[in-house]
Amino acid sequence: MTGRVIKERKLPTDCADFIIMENDIIYTQFGNKKIRRMSFSGTVSDVISTAPLHPYGISTSRDGGILVTLCDCFPKDITTSSKGEILQITSTGGITKRYGHTEGHTDRVLINPRRVAQNVNMDLCVVDTIDKEYNSRLVVSSIKGYRKFSYIGQPSLKKMFSADDVVCDHRGRILVTDYYNHAVHLLSEDGHFLKLILTEQSPLWRPRCLSLQGDTLWVGCEKGVVRVYKYNENTF
Repeated sequence: MTGRVIKERKLPTDCADFIIMENDIIYTQFGNKKIRRMSFSGTVSDVISTAPLHPYGISTSRDGGILVTLCDCFPKDITTSSKGEILQITSTGGITKRYGHTEGHTDRVLINPRRVAQNVNMDLCVVDTIDKEYNSRLVVSSIKGYRKFSYIGQPSLKKMFSADDVVCDHRGRILVTDYYNHAVHLLSEDGHFLKLILTEQSPLWRPRCLSLQGDTLWVGCEKGVVRVYKYNENTF
């Protein structure tokens, strides 16, 4: 909590995201199209193969399972046929649910999903990259897979909305990073923009990832900087 390094673990260079579960590190390996587990002793084992799709973001679901974002390419290679989905699995790799593109859809529910979080209503909140320029949207769907709303940022901001991560607070509100605008957006659970809770004046520089534990908000930024804030959900 004070920022002192206790221990280091080396992960593959193509590790995109990880969670801690049962004292193990469970991580996505984008290039190998696998989800893997590293034990406390350092032993690595496969959890599940996600081929032909690449795994990127990983988070815990509210029922104790695991949520993983899957995409078919890097954002720089997005085409009009690119598609992705959300996979829900158990800690041992059993598939319990798939969300997103399925046969029969006339549109792409998800294009290049990066990260996913689940709110108190069990809704899935997904950061989705939509083109090669890294324009993004936040797609929120019900647990049954019905899209509730999409959020594409604020037109008043100087630069495009390019999100990397999303978390939810205990009231169901949504926090999402905005890389190029150096900000964190706060949305109501039904998608209404409330305010920018962090900005470049905070100072915040190119936020990449978020973690909200109790009243502590962790923001990982470019160049290896982690900023820690006290988050009072009753303030907003």
